[in-house]
Amino acid sequence: TGKAEQTTDHFPQEIIEEILYRLPVKSLSRFKCVTPSWGSLISSKQFIKTHLQRSKKIESFTDKRIISTCKGNLKACSLSSLFTEPVTRAFSFDFIPINSSRDVVIVGSCNGLICVLVDACRFFLLNPSTRESKELPDFFTGALFPKNVGSIRGYGFGFDESSGDYKVCAVCYMIFRCGSNLTFPSTARVYSLKDDSWGRNFFFKDVCIFGSAKFVSGKLHWISYSKTNPKWEVVCFDLKSETFGIVKQPSCIEGYYSPGLGVLKGCLCVFADYVSTIKFDIWIWNKYGVDDSWAKHVTISYRSVSWEPSLPETYNLITPLFVLPGGEVLFTYGSVFFIYNKKDNCVRQQHTVDFDLDRVRAAEVYTESLVSLVLDD
Repeated sequence: TGKAEQTTDHFPQEIIEEILYRLPVKSLSRFKCVTPSWGSLISSKQFIKTHLQRSKKIESFTDKRIISTCKGNLKACSLSSLFTEPVTRAFSFDFIPINSSRDVVIVGSCNGLICVLVDACRFFLLNPSTRESKELPDFFTGALFPKNVGSIRGYGFGFDESSGDYKVCAVCYMIFRCGSNLTFPSTARVYSLKDDSWGRNFFFKDVCIFGSAKFVSGKLHWISYSKTNPKWEVVCFDLKSETFGIVKQPSCIEGYYSPGLGVLKGCLCVFADYVSTIKFDIWIWNKYGVDDSWAKHVTISYRSVSWEPSLPETYNLITPLFVLPGGEVLFTYGSVFFIYNKKDNCVRQQHTVDFDLDRVRAAEVYTESLVSLVLDD
């Protein structure tokens, strides 16, 4: 350590910082131990923020991973290997005290942090790159609906840039029969990582939110079906103001049936098909908030993937995960990874090892980072 300190003294500090900014997270984690000054620098809030910002600007997938839920566990693999290697091997997270025999759901990922929901009631935050993990306080403590009658059905995770805080939004429903009809009173609460607590309860009505939200432009987004209107719509939750809203649906995607939401190239996307077709469309909202900036990215024929015998019959929706600068699209169909080449209009399956093909529930791309679960004020 002493020799390393003497060697680095010959280099200007700005050059050392510039070199370190270019390194991947795995290397930086090791280099913390080179000298005390390096350890202090790499652990500093400003270095972590700048390194993350630079990583986002680089059009590369070397620092990206795919996380999946599998048999009540979390598994991950390298994104680059799915594009470049004939076989991709998955690895398990052995540092998370989840211990679930039932169900694990990916709530969302943001800046290298991942939120998961275990057994429909326990939330965890983790950073796989730094091996940090944290179980959040009990959602139902102070909630309007007790655990024995309430059910968490909608959830999302993102970053509130205005406050520098990571937040989890959870929507809880209480289901009971009123006469011949079922009613679904709903309430939402927001968890703040800075405060390490769940905030106030607030009601909302007329919309039904289920599943994981997609985080784009400071807002969480769900496909929702109104109690009074049979048409689907996109509901958003602003993490800054902590209010719900509706995203105006463009006319170009009005005819789709049971669409899904995703994030491609940092933009919100809608993917679905028409009931009467065997083709699948992906639309990308290139400029958030600009109504006429929706554009169809690709159209994929189900015939190009449905022949695969290992696909479970219960899955029938293509889910896009990532787009390369050259236009190739990585997606899942059932629990199998495929890559669509836009130029050649062809699809190829990517083979994986250590994924249980019958039990993979969902997959999400995340970026490796040094972001800590302990936030400074």
